[in-house]
Amino acid sequence: MLDPGAVLKGDGSFSKSAFIIVAVGKGVDKVKYRLTNEGFTEGKNFMMRMDLCLIIPAIEISGVCNLRCLACPRSDTLHPFENGGFISVDDYKKALEKLVLELPTLHLVSLYIWGDPLLHPKLPEILKINSELSVGSDISTNLNIKTEKLEAIMKANPTYMRLSCSGFGSKNYEVTHTGAKWDLFYKNCFEVSRLIKEYNLNTGVELYFHVNKMNILEYKDIANMARQLGFRTVAILSMCFPQYAMNFLENIPLPESAKKAKELMLISMEDVLETAKSKSESEKPCMAKNGFPNINWDLSVLTCCNFNQERLAANFLNIDMAELIKLKDTSEFCRKCISYSIHRYYGIKKYSNFVKELLLEKCNLPPYI
Repeated sequence: MLDPGAVLKGDGSFSKSAFIIVAVGKGVDKVKYRLTNEGFTEGKNFMMRMDLCLIIPAIEISGVCNLRCLACPRSDTLHPFENGGFISVDDYKKALEKLVLELPTLHLVSLYIWGDPLLHPKLPEILKINSELSVGSDISTNLNIKTEKLEAIMKANPTYMRLSCSGFGSKNYEVTHTGAKWDLFYKNCFEVSRLIKEYNLNTGVELYFHVNKMNILEYKDIANMARQLGFRTVAILSMCFPQYAMNFLENIPLPESAKKAKELMLISMEDVLETAKSKSESEKPCMAKNGFPNINWDLSVLTCCNFNQERLAANFLNIDMAELIKLKDTSEFCRKCISYSIHRYYGIKKYSNFVKELLLEKCNLPPYI
């Protein structure tokens, strides 16, 4: 919770002549609620720290994943990943300190791109480094790890956790989250909730539900589970990754796993790509523009978080941000992606509305709870 002492009057009320920049990484909603109740207006009397820095960099602390999800290129044995690894704590600290110097208003770093950060054996140490530098930690995970490892991770108090799922029960979840075990995921969700309560943490957690042809009706169970656990629920359209979309446009055969994921999409890949090419979409900016830079576990810099092989630089520690931005702005690969309109492949509002209407019709629930 923000300590507003610097702008308090003698009687403990806020001074209305003050303009407040809320610098906390956690408990933001509580601070906004208090300020609003005091008569302050966001934008006029106060602003959030994240409004000063719209960029959210990513540092891939774990270059490995324990699953082979259908929609993800990690499952593509025809185009295997480089041998993955884990960033060292020392390299992580150097990378984050450099980011803080180059982005003084930095408030959040994503600890993932393609791998699962909970696999990093020293994740609690990394979370501690973030706390020491007043930078929030954003984690996305399949939560398929040994339950006993969760306590040390949660005690380190990550800012946000996204728990990815694609079904309620093993029947559908274990198909699309290939290699995962529903019982373990379910058990660990309850353990995360228990630890948050036990240690009075303010970690924000969301169950991130990928809606496909098989699992629509299971969203109601997921939403009920999230409510029971005190988590937020987010539902999105399940889609093949952009790399597969580009391969499809270039007539490169998709592996069997990607074909299956493509068949499960509620909106066909062809229709999504056609909409992305429309003038109303194609002229809009790239969906991933604010997710930069994307620093790999080996300190190389990815051109884009949506493509695993393209590199802008060999070592983030040896190049300044201005040069990285220049390389990004002149990237041939980015131009190629935009020429295919894949920069608009994700997040088309038309399809977000479709998911919303579908879930309201089938489950009587909105996609964000």
